[in-house]
Amino acid sequence: MLDTNTFVIDPIQTPGLIHVPNLTKESAKATEDLLKENNERFHIFFTLEDHMGVYLHNHIAHHELTLWALGATPEVLRSQFDRNALYMRDAVIIVDPLVLDLEDDEIFTKCLGKEEHFRNYERFFLNQVQKKGYQAVLQKYLVGGSDMANDMLYRIYMGYVHGLIHIGLALEFHQPLLLAEGLAQAAVHHDSWYTEYLSAAETAAAEAKETVLPLATLIDMERKDPKISTASSFDFQSQTRKYSGRWAMDKEVARDGVLRNAKDELVRLAARWRVDPDDLDRATAEVMNTAVYITAGAQNPPYQCTFDFFLLHCVTASIGHVSFLAEESMTKAQKARLLEYSGRVFMMTYAGMGTPELRLDYVCSHRSKRPNQGWLEVFARACLHEDDGHMSKLIRSTKLAEEVSKPYDQRPEFRVKQDMFLKAVIAMIDSGTSRPMTGTKHWDFIRMCGFPDAWERFPKRDY
Repeated sequence: MLDTNTFVIDPIQTPGLIHVPNLTKESAKATEDLLKENNERFHIFFTLEDHMGVYLHNHIAHHELTLWALGATPEVLRSQFDRNALYMRDAVIIVDPLVLDLEDDEIFTKCLGKEEHFRNYERFFLNQVQKKGYQAVLQKYLVGGSDMANDMLYRIYMGYVHGLIHIGLALEFHQPLLLAEGLAQAAVHHDSWYTEYLSAAETAAAEAKETVLPLATLIDMERKDPKISTASSFDFQSQTRKYSGRWAMDKEVARDGVLRNAKDELVRLAARWRVDPDDLDRATAEVMNTAVYITAGAQNPPYQCTFDFFLLHCVTASIGHVSFLAEESMTKAQKARLLEYSGRVFMMTYAGMGTPELRLDYVCSHRSKRPNQGWLEVFARACLHEDDGHMSKLIRSTKLAEEVSKPYDQRPEFRVKQDMFLKAVIAMIDSGTSRPMTGTKHWDFIRMCGFPDAWERFPKRDY
């Protein structure tokens, strides 16, 4: 972690785990400036929860760092920033006395789950990193095992794993202010069903009544389970409010679908995903490989390859575990616990999407829309893709999954083999539309891909 209270980007110090060759100082400076501007001008959420039933997240930091690593020019970095800045909320004020008072554990706990305190938590965490070191902050407020740490650990998964994504990028790019943002984002989420599910699964896992199984096997078992496979509904995506007609997630897919209808069954399976602290390298690769398995494999012949918006967050969150793995201040048991939590949340996400059939053969049969596409060509296209960063993050994360999976390619639990990753990302970038977003609405990605209704607006293959 760099010794700074702002953002510092450099081709040598902070290239990222996956990056193109020949990163430039000009792009580094542009990325720095845009990260600072985002931090100072905008809130971490661009909606209020009551407006749409859910917080929608500011992805600018994720997007700009990903574009930086993939070789975007200063002009592209600025253009992508400006387009996404159009729908952001202004940053809220910092209350300096409260920032100091958050060191009181009682006050800290009292303010949790309230989005108006995002900047206060952010400033507090940054101050703590500067005074005590990021390692001590991670222990007290994330992985140390205290009641407070456990509460925060649940919260990094709330809001569809965005806290986990933010913290993973902070460690990867060595940015203390980004770490403060990620922890603060987690602190102001309040999706209690994650806590209920993860704590129940952890308790059941400790009893070890059933044998450990690979994560991909458990995913396949979800689809075969009559309660889990029918616990969700496309209604969660199609719901609208009575008078405005506006889509809003007033009913939430995990809380009101999966966990209401199949919690016991899902917890029983999730408890069988247990990580040996002496097998972290392989388990980290397994989590990442399985995330690509459920995201790339969720196809529906004869439709053109399309990728689920919710499932792809499993891939973009999973890469943080490479940085956790390398973090010397964490114990093996702490790293294993993080892997267990991520795997179990990915299982819940897959169930929420209707346990779609996973067809790696179909995504691998995709015919490239352009000749001679390799990784660098796909990276270049991803930089120019005008969304909010989901496409470029998915592609870069898939490349890292390929690298960490390589030593285990012959193992059956690694469903995505080495010759599949490039084929998958070509299908990903080819799935992009000419209008990726209208305001905050995505057109590239499918949602709830396990349900036939979700596919109706997508074209079919002509081969």
